[in-house]
Amino acid sequence: MSYWGLPMNKQEIKLLDEAFALPENTRWSSFGEGHANETWLGELDGEEPVVLRRHNPNRRKEQILSEFHCLDLLQDMIGFTVPKALYGVNQERATEVEGAYYSLFERIDGKVPPLDKLETCVQSGETLAKLHVKLWEERDAFAFAEEERPSVSMETLRSGEALRAELSKMEAAKHIDARYLSAEFWAGVETRLQETLSSLASLNETRHLIHGDFGPPNTLVSESTGEVVAILDWDECRWDLPVYDVAGVYPFLCEIDPSLGDAFVDAYFKGLKGSPHPFATREKEARDFGKAVQFVATYKEFELMIENHLDEPEYLTQLLAQLA
Repeated sequence: MSYWGLPMNKQEIKLLDEAFALPENTRWSSFGEGHANETWLGELDGEEPVVLRRHNPNRRKEQILSEFHCLDLLQDMIGFTVPKALYGVNQERATEVEGAYYSLFERIDGKVPPLDKLETCVQSGETLAKLHVKLWEERDAFAFAEEERPSVSMETLRSGEALRAELSKMEAAKHIDARYLSAEFWAGVETRLQETLSSLASLNETRHLIHGDFGPPNTLVSESTGEVVAILDWDECRWDLPVYDVAGVYPFLCEIDPSLGDAFVDAYFKGLKGSPHPFATREKEARDFGKAVQFVATYKEFELMIENHLDEPEYLTQLLAQLA
């Protein structure tokens, strides 16, 4: 396996070669990086390229395999291609090497759409609507996720005090306003979080499997037609309120241009009209909960940053300001 600056030592490369039966002359290049996982494109002579993912170090093997269970069910179900994890030589799809889990996937053809285009956001909203309708119709198939990939709650989220303690140990804490490091600030955040989650309970009957990190960057469109062909990065999928998928990406798009966020949300609800999805008749209620859901999503994003020791003071301060 050629080594093109990958942050893996020779022993790791050798073990991955053996685990996935890859030829030594596989050519690797960085293919993407998220908050806590990394991917590389592997080009093999005479064969289809593959994608290697190093999973979030906080993910247990059981959680990774649960994601793959969801992906297996989603294949040929939702009208969009989703990642397909390949089996290694020992019929394993998650192989531990030097303390990290790795998986190999088939490469999916397509390109990420331009994020600053109104058409992209409209198309993305329509895509999410189609996805949610199908996931609602097929919700019984994913009933296992209610236990294996549970909804956001006070029980599944880390406490404010725990996050404060971890933040205080990080290098970023030196560059963050002291009020964000106080016990009083985090007590207030946790109280608001509890109240917000309680208010969202009125939507509990709308729950089904959700993507958990939906947005244009996690879709691929056809090079020739421009149509959405794939939905990627399902590692945050869970059994939860579908409004999280809507409100989660809204602030990101609004940072580029507020009209993009509005176009995405409008296209989503328009795409649900006439469908069996519960939000088809509860649009106003779902929209009214937008800010509440964004608060919970921000808390969860901050938790993810802390858990993965991502020392980015500017972004952490931005999240803290949103929680204030």
